[in-house]
Amino acid sequence: MNKNNQFGFSKKPLVGIREGLRDWGLPLAGILAITAVLVAFFALFIHFGSGMEPVVPPHLDDGEAVDSSPTRLAFMCLAFVLAFLFGWLACKKGREEKILPAFLLGYTGGTLLWQSTGECAWHFSIVSDDYLMCFPHIEGASALILVIVTSILLIYCYRRNAFDWGVWVFVLSFIGNWFGHFVLIGTYPMVSGLMEEDVWFRGAGLTIGLVTILTALFMNFYSARTRQARLCCCLMLYFGIGIIVTGVSGI
Repeated sequence: MNKNNQFGFSKKPLVGIREGLRDWGLPLAGILAITAVLVAFFALFIHFGSGMEPVVPPHLDDGEAVDSSPTRLAFMCLAFVLAFLFGWLACKKGREEKILPAFLLGYTGGTLLWQSTGECAWHFSIVSDDYLMCFPHIEGASALILVIVTSILLIYCYRRNAFDWGVWVFVLSFIGNWFGHFVLIGTYPMVSGLMEEDVWFRGAGLTIGLVTILTALFMNFYSARTRQARLCCCLMLYFGIGIIVTGVSGI
């Protein structure tokens, strides 16, 4: 296989409807179930931390109020460690050619990494005259240059065939969560003078989400020639759905 086409995409439709459904229907149900468990786990930590003394003084970061409860800090540290544990397991299963287990483990690890760094870390920035510690709010507008650099690095890694299958799922799951939030939250300041935030979220969420879903379906049935490629399409489909849900609900 061409090293620049490691997932197995082609311009020719090499799979039928049944095979395409098999390779993203069950995996999609799997990652939806994993998402539900991880979100519930996260919400439980946040619930028990409500009312506790914050770790850092209350302030705004990118226009959002921080919620630096001790239980959020505990979740951030725990999720960060677990993320790389699942990433290692995904890599191990991928090398054993256990494609679906590696996919589910990699997705779990990448999502935990997003919860730790994207949804938690910025809550613990300390505001002072000297900015002694400031974690980036990577889903906000201030992360634009980081998004560009990460995108270039991701393309380079793909072309160089840099990662094993399980590690790729881990990386893409984190990137998908990140970019899915950024295309709504991080881009709003560019149009803030033209429309209200909820209007942008609904419009951009529906548009970008539908384009992502249609692209995933087209690639799944008309260009994906391996199971890994179809699982990548499944992951793209999931993030398209997530962008729509996030945009319409405004969360």
